Amino acid sequence: MLSRMKRAVGCAILMAFWVQAALAEQVCLAEDARQVRIGPMQWQVEVAHTLAARTRGLSGRTALPPGTAMWFVFPGPETPGFWMKDMAFPIDLAWVNAQGRVVGVERMAPCEPWSCPIHYPPEPVAYVLETAAGEIPEDAERAHWFCVP
Repeated sequence: MLSRMKRAVGCAILMAFWVQAALAEQVCLAEDARQVRIGPMQWQVEVAHTLAARTRGLSGRTALPPGTAMWFVFPGPETPGFWMKDMAFPIDLAWVNAQGRVVGVERMAPCEPWSCPIHYPPEPVAYVLETAAGEIPEDAERAHWFCVP
């Protein structure tokens, strides 16, 4: 009888850990994300899922606090162009495909309006994460993103 109770308690403890782990990685819609995690890094995000918000991006801002980012959500996989027009600070950009895999990381610096290069992803993407420069590790490629509601 005592052996059965020990097993039952052990199973209950294991089940509690499993449920806690499952909730930590719960899935949410990309446009509902409040935090995005790539590998071990996590950011509080402002979501840009409308055309107007994606077009405006971080333009006109003077800084982006550490640990915060802009999360661009596209209606489907595409090859959007990003540039640094009207940007006052450098950023890191992670290109994320529809399967949630980081397919590229770029460091981008402010530019003069007449000489702003346009950066494109190496393949179609469904999401882009913009952070302050130096926050996305260069080895983030091939990592997956996780949405934290």
